[in-house]
Amino acid sequence: MNDKDIFAAQLARIREKAASQQGSVSVSDVLAAFPGRDLSEEQIRLIYAYMEENGIRLADYEPQEEGILLSELAAETLAPPESQEDRRSYELYMEDLEALEPISREEEEKLQRSLLKGSAAERKAAVNRLTEGNLRWVVQIARGFENNGVSLTDLIQEGNLSLFMAVNEYNGEGNVEDFLEKAIKQGIKSYIREHNGQKKIEERMMMAANRILEAAKAFESTEGRAMSAEELSKKLGIPVSRVEEVLRESAKAIQNATH
Repeated sequence: MNDKDIFAAQLARIREKAASQQGSVSVSDVLAAFPGRDLSEEQIRLIYAYMEENGIRLADYEPQEEGILLSELAAETLAPPESQEDRRSYELYMEDLEALEPISREEEEKLQRSLLKGSAAERKAAVNRLTEGNLRWVVQIARGFENNGVSLTDLIQEGNLSLFMAVNEYNGEGNVEDFLEKAIKQGIKSYIREHNGQKKIEERMMMAANRILEAAKAFESTEGRAMSAEELSKKLGIPVSRVEEVLRESAKAIQNATH
């Protein structure tokens, strides 16, 4: 499939999303339809024309000045967090995502078939591709949950974990995109509630370790071997040092709780 066909398929995703939302989409919905793609001004004009032609409303945006472009909204939506440390981490992560090819509609359908009916090797490849191909989408979703007492980098990490788990759990019931989106949002919401409601550091570390161990278990069932800290870090976008710290502190907390 060439770039023109991929762009057309991504446009169709906006129409499908609008059809499920009474003819309207959000800015995040529009951007999520084009993961990993830097939109040119010509493509932005085509998106506007396509939405107008199909009667699609941009539900969460009312322009305050004439002539504002979707690219400006994209820049705002994807703007890095204010903390200098978080900003650098975010920028490095986004640079890594730029190297990942977006998933076309045609490829997604093939991956879904492999996930459900393929051999063990085909299923493993499908899980990996569906996970990596949707990482940028996780960023879009995570930004919608900012200002809830949790850093954006933590929201992205939790969204990545929820995506990975959801891909492994998908059984063919319903649309795969809707299934993954629901799982990502639920995972992030749950994490925010846990984070803001938690009082003891031992409990927080234990909950974080449980999430990591769940991901490692899902990985082992797919790959047929144990997941290293480095592999877990790469898969979930969590620094190796943080993974090791969580596991180390969790072990201490569990030991203290049993004595």
